[in-house]
Amino acid sequence: MIRRWTMQAWPALWLPLGEWEIFAERWNDTLQKAGLTGPFHMKDFAHSVNQFEQWKGKEERRKALFGRLMQIIRETNAGPIGAIVSLRDFHGLTDQQQKDFLDPYYLAFQTCTRGAALETLFRPPEEKVAMVYAYQTEFSGRAERLWYRIKNTYDFGYGMGSYAASTPAEVVQLQAADVFAYELSKEFENRIKRPTNKMRWGLQQILRMVKIPPPRIIMYDRKELLRRVKESNFPDQTYTEEVDNAQEKSAMEQMKKWAEERDGVTWDFEL
Repeated sequence: MIRRWTMQAWPALWLPLGEWEIFAERWNDTLQKAGLTGPFHMKDFAHSVNQFEQWKGKEERRKALFGRLMQIIRETNAGPIGAIVSLRDFHGLTDQQQKDFLDPYYLAFQTCTRGAALETLFRPPEEKVAMVYAYQTEFSGRAERLWYRIKNTYDFGYGMGSYAASTPAEVVQLQAADVFAYELSKEFENRIKRPTNKMRWGLQQILRMVKIPPPRIIMYDRKELLRRVKESNFPDQTYTEEVDNAQEKSAMEQMKKWAEERDGVTWDFEL
């Protein structure tokens, strides 16, 4: 999860356990050969700080490492799932509506947890998704309670296997999710602040792993937030007249258009 003044992003990468184990070996081997002693943090890498302080200005070295890490992510053929919340639009809701959502963190958490559970839809009933989240001190305990609430109330909660919270140092797959979170957050910040900027190369690589189209990756702007308010029958229906019953289709169209226009990614599906 990345928290910024404009966005809050939550990423997930889904893959069978055996393939994640292979990923971990290759990822750790790459970091070791690059001379790194700690986990890969995308923000540190982007700003050349902490263990990347001596990498500043060494673009060939930086490109070689990042390219190799992206190759490892791509070769897993993992399924990316993501949610990003516009904090500006979230705080534009009424106080009651914000309270009903609890927090942008929980909205993104809930979206990705449900998305991961859906992975078991066409799999044998004994196959469950074990979910590991990056440990967040401020949400410790509450996140786990929300996870069990989803498991017990969500239509596809039967696919949820186990909950765990850990750190990128202990679970290297979280380092890959951190890359996804950073790239997704930067993309939607650019859409607001630098709309003429092209999509970043890292996000392009991840998007091309998507086999099933949006809403695997959801952007919660004002209309999408209000659609959730309306669909969930929140007590406070203020502003919901801004959306109609076709908003879900519109949200999918918006994300499909975003991918096609920004990256050239196309998904063959009917809206």
